[in-house]
Amino acid sequence: MSSSPAPETTETPAAETPAAETSAAEEPAASGERWEWNQERYRDGVFSHAVATERERLTLLESVLDHHTRARFEALGLTTGHRVLEVGGGGGSVARWLAGRGAEVTVTDLDTTFLDELSDQGVRVLRHDVYTEDFPPGSFDFIHARYVVIHLPDPEKALDRLVEWLAPGGILVLEEPAFFPIKDSPHPAYRTVMRAFRTHLESAVGTDTEWARTFPVPFEGKGLGRIGYDARFQRIRGGDDEARWWQLTLEQTREAVVAEGLATDEEFAAAYADLGDPAFHDLSLAVFTAWGIKESGG
Repeated sequence: MSSSPAPETTETPAAETPAAETSAAEEPAASGERWEWNQERYRDGVFSHAVATERERLTLLESVLDHHTRARFEALGLTTGHRVLEVGGGGGSVARWLAGRGAEVTVTDLDTTFLDELSDQGVRVLRHDVYTEDFPPGSFDFIHARYVVIHLPDPEKALDRLVEWLAPGGILVLEEPAFFPIKDSPHPAYRTVMRAFRTHLESAVGTDTEWARTFPVPFEGKGLGRIGYDARFQRIRGGDDEARWWQLTLEQTREAVVAEGLATDEEFAAAYADLGDPAFHDLSLAVFTAWGIKESGG
């Protein structure tokens, strides 16, 4: 793994190059693709940055996930000068922390509204579509994505692309949730609304809500060695950051979910009452993390 600064190049954001003008819709879908990629489904839909509560929602998510992410980077040997790609930077907390650790950080998203301010901290901010736009092979020493790859038509195709962008010895880290713990909750309103949200997410965004359960198998056969993984259940208590994150996430989809007949406004109200009650305890998502080191010649 190289710890030296990246050489100067004439690279520009792929969205500005002629090659990026060919959309996924113009190409035949590969066999592993479950649906035709359209970035607007993600960028302008459930998780649109134009939604008034989206910045707060992302900040709450960061509050419950960031300490795990930071610990994994440190355990894998992040150090000053590593070239790091943060895919789907969201609210920017991970990219900000990486820059503070002395890494050379590139952060990407389909909408960089919440990331642009990081340019003042030496972070390269790019509007970039990880599924259709490229980086030169071997560009990075670390690549990290969190809650991103499950939303793509073929997660393993995306994984292949990420591995290609790693330098030999470089490390890929993915953190993705699986939804199975919420399906059998003993709390009826919470269970109903969570199942409805899951169904809506699968249809409206195209999310594969259980792909992460297969970790670390997707990392095998891709030129990665020393593959590892861990898994945990996110616990939720009424009124905590996890519960508040879910309230905002659910509310951003409530109108569509009700219109689809998946749940009622009354069931949402009952679920929100649970999520605001400190006596409420349950499981949230299962979070799987997998990592691997690119082998020479891989």
